[in-house]
Formats: sequence, C-alpha cells, structure tokens
Amino acid sequence: GLQHNRIHEIRADTFVQLMALRSMQVFWNFIQFIHPEAFVTLHSLTKLDLTDNQLVTLPLDGLAGLTHLKLQGNPALSEPFTKESFPKMRVLEVPYAYQCCAYGSCSSFFKVSSQWEAGDTSPEEEDPHKRTMELFPGHADNHYDLDADDLQLDLEESKLHPTIQCTPSPGPFKPCDHLFESWIIRLGVWAIVLVSVLCNGLVILAVFASPSYLSPVKFIIGSIAGANMLTGISCSMMALVDALTYGHFARYGARWETGAGCRVTGFLSVFASQAAIFLLTLAAVQCSISASCVRGYGKSPSLGKVKAAACCCLLLSSVAAVLPLFSVGEYGASPLCLPYPIPDGKPATLGFTVALVMTNMLCFLTITGTYIRLYCNLLKGEFGAVWDCAMVKHVAWLIFTNCLLYCPVAFLTFSSTLNLFLITPEVIKSVLLVVLPLPACLNPLLYLLFNPHFRDDFRLLRQKGQDKGSFPQPCAADDMEKSSYDSTQALVSFSDIDHMFETPDSLGVCPILDSYSFPSMTLIPCQQ
Repeated sequence: GLQHNRIHEIRADTFVQLMALRSMQVFWNFIQFIHPEAFVTLHSLTKLDLTDNQLVTLPLDGLAGLTHLKLQGNPALSEPFTKESFPKMRVLEVPYAYQCCAYGSCSSFFKVSSQWEAGDTSPEEEDPHKRTMELFPGHADNHYDLDADDLQLDLEESKLHPTIQCTPSPGPFKPCDHLFESWIIRLGVWAIVLVSVLCNGLVILAVFASPSYLSPVKFIIGSIAGANMLTGISCSMMALVDALTYGHFARYGARWETGAGCRVTGFLSVFASQAAIFLLTLAAVQCSISASCVRGYGKSPSLGKVKAAACCCLLLSSVAAVLPLFSVGEYGASPLCLPYPIPDGKPATLGFTVALVMTNMLCFLTITGTYIRLYCNLLKGEFGAVWDCAMVKHVAWLIFTNCLLYCPVAFLTFSSTLNLFLITPEVIKSVLLVVLPLPACLNPLLYLLFNPHFRDDFRLLRQKGQDKGSFPQPCAADDMEKSSYDSTQALVSFSDIDHMFETPDSLGVCPILDSYSFPSMTLIPCQQ
C-alpha cells in the first residue's frame, strides 16, 4: 500500500525483488511515468490500483495475470485496451467508457466492491458450489438441481470466457461504433446543416446586400440569421465527426471529448443559441418601444442605438459560451460537446445548465409579455399605417416557433435536475441533436417563404445585378465632355416630391420636403 504519497515515477528496479507481491495500491499519487519493464518481475501480481494519477501510457508487460485493475482519474490515459492484454481480467475500471467497448456487454455477475475486497484466494481454490452460485445466481432460486455434466460444462466455459465487469459502461452518450446511432438522427442533422447554412446565407444576403432601406428590426433579423448560421456550422462539425469515425468511434471518442475541436464546437453552439435568443428578445422590445415612441414622440430609436444593443447581446452570449472553458460547466462531458445534463453526468454541470435555461426562460417570458402589450396598444385599424405589419408578424412567428421548440429542452433540464420523470438516454440525445438546433433552419424559412421584404430585396438585388451586366463601364466625366450633347433633354421638376415619398403623418416625420422648394434641373443622359 503506497497510496497518498508523492510518487512521480516507477522505475525498472523499483519492485524487482517482490516476486510474491499479489496486490499493489498506488492511488492518489503524482505518477507520470512507469518504466516499460517495471512490472515484468511481478509474476504473482493480480490486483493493481493506479487511480488518480497523471499517467499518459500504461506498460502492459508483466500485467497479463491481472484480475483487477483500476485506472480511473487519469484523464490523459486514453489508449484503448484489448482482451488479449488482460486475459484473466475480471474487474476493470478505466478513465473513459470507450475503453470498455472491447469487452462487449458491461453487465456482469460480479460486483466491483466484493471482487476487489475479496481475499487472495484464487478461483481454483474456491468452493465449487459457491463459485457456481456466484456465476449463476439465477439457479439459486430454482427448485431443481443442476445436472452434473451441465454444471461442469458451464464451469469450464466460465473459466475460458470469464465475465468482465468494466466501468464506466458505454451507452448512447458514450457510443462504441457510431456517434449518431440512428440513421433518422443522422439524416436529420445533415438536413438541419444544409437548410440552416444555405437559407440563413440567403437571408443575410437579402438583408445586408440589398439597396433597400435597412430598418432596425430588419437589421436584427439579419443578425439572428447570422447566429443561426453559426448553429448550422457547429452541427456540421458534429456530422463530420460522425462521418469520419463511422463504425469505430470508440477509437477516437476520448480524444474528441478532451480535444480542442469539441470545445470549439460547444462554444459555437452555445454562443449561437444564446445570441439568437437574446437578439429575438431585442427584436420584440424594439418593436414595442418603436411603436410607443412613434405614437408618443413622433420618432423611433435610431439604427445606431439598435446596433449598440445588438453588440451587448453578442457580448452576453460570448460570456455564457466562455464560462464552460473555465470549469463553469463542461463541454467534454459527452461527445455531443453540449453543457446540458446527461445521464450519469457530473453534478457540477447542472448549476450552469439550470442557470442557462432559467435565463432563456426569462427572455421568452419577456418576449411574450412585450408582444402581448404591443398588440394590445396598437389598434387594429392603425396597424397597417403606423407600423411595418410584415416585420411585426414575422417576429411573432419567430417567438412562437422558438418558444415551442425550447420547451422540450427546458423540460429535460428540470426533469433531470429534480428526477421527476424517467427519460431514456436515447430520447435525451435525440432532443439535443435535432430539436435544440431546429430553430436555426425554421427561422430563415419563415422569412424566405412568408415575408414580403425578402421578395422585394431579392428583386432589387436581381435588378442591381442586371444593371451591372448592362453597364460594365461607368461613364467618366471627360467622356461626357468629348461626346456631343443629346438633343433630348429631360426636365424633371421636383415640386411633387412629397407624392413620391408618401410619409404618413402618424409617423411624426417632420415635413421638411414640403417646406423646401426644389428648383427645376436639366438632366443630361450619358451617351454610350
């Protein structure tokens, strides 16, 4: 027993004279290096406990006779083990569940505590009847005796193929073969990736590249599309990992969880989802405040103030996404790289998850109350004349779909925290992979299919492209001087400019154009 010391390494001659040593406990040390021949002379060693050290590799020479091995608490030790490495193994505790995939099913007739604390009696010296009851406890309740020949065959088979208790056990959140264990989930994630990236790209192009007027609420809609595109990118990284490790995920699962790729994926996912929710809250508040300011003071908040508020939303989202990188929450708790509760997960991650969900629920309550107040204050007859009806309806649809799709995530979080309902890990995994990023592809579809602003912006963009194709070279000033004037001159009077800009009086815009008299101008068309 050498536990709770400050041992940093085990050399080749450390245990060279302990030929009869059968059990060694060196847990809670600082062991970083073990010589490849450190255990070669320990022919009698059957139990080895290296829990909570700093091991990177484990030499296997001399460990073929082990029946009990504990390696938990060594996060850098991610190498897989095979059955041939420990042919007599009965109890195995490893840092990662993926290292148990080589031993098949993790259910066992043995219990870890009883096996480790058992005496040094070898399996051959145990009482045959006791050995039989341990191997086949179901036969203890039977009302008949086992046939002698069948019993002998079962005992011989159990010696040839001993049942191994390996922990932690793999499962839906620690898969052995595929990251996405269902083709429905796999196809759903790829559909979300394609729709979110392409459709949000169209929305961003139509909002920011169109020559039309960029209103504050339209700017927020474009910003939400950018956040949703980041969600699609984070889902694409998960889909690529599933495709590249198809059929043998256990080889790379531990390295993926602890690597930088998982942290980047988790950061993008949390940042994008929080930014979308915060920006949606800003859109609802901006619509309500603008309507109130226009009716009360004759002007609405400027685009600069809305941009400043959007930057604050992005800053808050960055803070929420950075916290798990500093041990407030955890991205590497599962290969999904999400700081949401998983079965048998660490309790330390629940605090961050509950705080995140409570913040989002508060945002949705604020959005709902703000929009109810907006609809109550605006009269139905004044709605079309006072406000942008299309954008108000679009934000309302965004609120409805995002609230509806976030309810399963909030339900899973609180049920996992309070243990209210028994939900299978497969259902939790499906919700986190498909339902959580689903608003990223529904939000742009609502804008592309039902918002008239997109059709107007798309038409203007197309006309702009056609104009550039028709006039590839602009007319220069010296070319105009050299060319003869066209006989046709257009006299355009701007006295009726107020009819061109039909601004409702209810918007409160000062009638500057009416008070200013525009002189007549002569336009000289540019000749090609």
